[in-house]
Amino acid sequence: MIWKKEGSFTIEGTVIVSFICLMIGMVILMGFYGHDRMVLQETADELAMYGCLWKSRYVHPELGEVDYEAMLQNTSVSLDEIESRGYDMLHKRLFVGKVQSISVSTNLLGREINVEIQAEFKIGNYQITSNIHGVSVAAFSRDLPRRDSGEEKQEIESGELER
Repeated sequence: MIWKKEGSFTIEGTVIVSFICLMIGMVILMGFYGHDRMVLQETADELAMYGCLWKSRYVHPELGEVDYEAMLQNTSVSLDEIESRGYDMLHKRLFVGKVQSISVSTNLLGREINVEIQAEFKIGNYQITSNIHGVSVAAFSRDLPRRDSGEEKQEIESGELER
């Protein structure tokens, strides 16, 4: 009986194809993980921005419009409402992650809104916990620098201020 060595390519092909499939699966899982981290970071930054807009200009995060009643009453920001908005923003947007908690707080002076999202990712048999932070500064219009009206008239007369 003469052996023609025809089976060697089949075994090598099986090993190579299995390895390539494993690598493609790992790249897809890492893509899902990267997507979820990006979505969580974007949500944390957006919640911090909403909180600061609501605090400094009374732009309501749900409506996207100025809340004149809150402005007239000079009420403070309801952090629970911002947290619930965060849960709504993340609903059914994560592939391999699960949100554990969202916490919103202000600093001692009340100028910054801090958002922290704690999430857990499950990739295969591994559990990865992560804390994502978002911070935004509330810019009140009364704190912005103002020009004296006399300085502005001098710049217009001298031609320094062009439109």
